[in-house]
Amino acid sequence: MADDETESEWSTAGERIRLARESSGMSVRELSRRIGVSASHVSQVERGLASFSVRALYNVVSALGISMDSLFGEVLAVDTDLGELNDERATASDTPLDQAGIVLRGASRPTINLNSGPRWERLTARPEVGAEFIEVIYDSATGSEPPIDFIRHNGREYGIIISGSLNAQVGFGVAEMQPGDSIAFDSSTPHRFWNSRSVPVVAVWFVLDAAESQDPFGSKTESDGFHQSQ
Repeated sequence: MADDETESEWSTAGERIRLARESSGMSVRELSRRIGVSASHVSQVERGLASFSVRALYNVVSALGISMDSLFGEVLAVDTDLGELNDERATASDTPLDQAGIVLRGASRPTINLNSGPRWERLTARPEVGAEFIEVIYDSATGSEPPIDFIRHNGREYGIIISGSLNAQVGFGVAEMQPGDSIAFDSSTPHRFWNSRSVPVVAVWFVLDAAESQDPFGSKTESDGFHQSQ
């Protein structure tokens, strides 16, 4: 993807992060403290001049209490006559399913590119409450090493490899996943994924969010035995 397209994606995401932060009454400095990045970097992201890593972005949505997929590109417009959309009303009407926000055309997927990470394409026309359904594309990176950071967040996730070969580490266990291989695990276990081959990897992920029953920045992160630097 061209740089100007990536900047446009993060201009949208950054603006939504800023609005959510201000709505919660949180300062830039406080958000930066909670997610472990500099205040200047948070400010740059909010202005669309920089992007977050996967780990930092998960920390942001946890800190602000927003959904991950609400930060993707433009939300597909739905028939305003439906008001608060629900599947029963949409399917009972004569509204085409894509216009009703039930079917999402491939060319219309909202997308976002993570800093030094994969490209996410949302597979739902609208942000879902309590879940994310996404396609993830990991660029080719022959001989690349695993990312330094592990990711962890509340919830449970499920994935399947569509093409390519993806390296996975969940806790201390590792695997190289091939097309057709699938995975399911507790997202609070430190995990990381990377592509070390010359062919891009395409995978589909479903993330089921969990209620924020504990402070995601508490002592558990400090004692899990995995590197957590930003």
